[in-house]
Amino acid sequence: MVNIFKNIRTFFEVSKINKKRINLFMVYHKPSTLYKNKLITPIHAGRDVAFTGSKDGHITLEDYQWLEHHMIGDNINDNISQKNRFFNEITVTYWIWKNCKSPIVGLMHYRRIFDFRNLGFSKDYSDATLKYCIDEKTIKKILSEYDLILPEKLNFGDDTLYQQYQKHHYINDLNLALDVIKEKYPQMSKYADSIKEEHSGYFFNMLLCKKELFNKYAEFLFDVLFEVEKRLPERSERHIYQQRIEAFLAERISNIYFNYLIAEKGIKVKEFPVVHLEPENPVKSFIFKKKSKPRALTIYIKLRY
Repeated sequence: MVNIFKNIRTFFEVSKINKKRINLFMVYHKPSTLYKNKLITPIHAGRDVAFTGSKDGHITLEDYQWLEHHMIGDNINDNISQKNRFFNEITVTYWIWKNCKSPIVGLMHYRRIFDFRNLGFSKDYSDATLKYCIDEKTIKKILSEYDLILPEKLNFGDDTLYQQYQKHHYINDLNLALDVIKEKYPQMSKYADSIKEEHSGYFFNMLLCKKELFNKYAEFLFDVLFEVEKRLPERSERHIYQQRIEAFLAERISNIYFNYLIAEKGIKVKEFPVVHLEPENPVKSFIFKKKSKPRALTIYIKLRY
């Protein structure tokens, strides 16, 4: 009986989600500030494996119940929630591709969001999404001129994207992904090779665009990743952080696809800064508050991607 009620609730939740014209999914894996409005849909990534260990340890029953109460999970209808420990937030990318019918879709994180303030204006600081102009008017304005919204590129200085991966991960994984792309999508071969020359790229697996373009992107991404997954060596002996192979590869694979679209298909991309709402590994955070304009200054240690 409990399962019947859950299924009914899920049906109505998904139906409500699909009525939105713009659907920007906010990915969660633990409790945090809840963002939920007519544009923002919070979603729990990895709900099917929530109680298995991750790089962040183990979730408590209380935390799981908070997530279950406040948002849908990525484990309903067509999904790959079981793969979340290796795919991370892109299990939500898959869910959006297969289940969301909104004309405009996107993905952000509970701690990383787009900053649209250079094209929008807001006096409302009650919510971070409002503060950074994540609103219908601004999004429609951007997508009337551009096809795809992406984060500003991260620059790795003297290191190429390939060298940066080699320093922090297992380079044979990336070599395998490049081989798969060249086999399945030979027209993208030169863009696959270009990551050995480029020093900056798009990260965080964040984007916002019309659903038709999102579908094409996801179809490419998972076609490559599922083939890579079949050929990967056993990962269980690696540190749990390094087992997240598909998530790390997704960022590099996405760069190859986006660069191909820009050069060969004339896709127009608009880059925006990414705001870290809850910075990873802050050394010290100083908060300066005024009634209308809260500001934060955070000093970071070096992060790995």
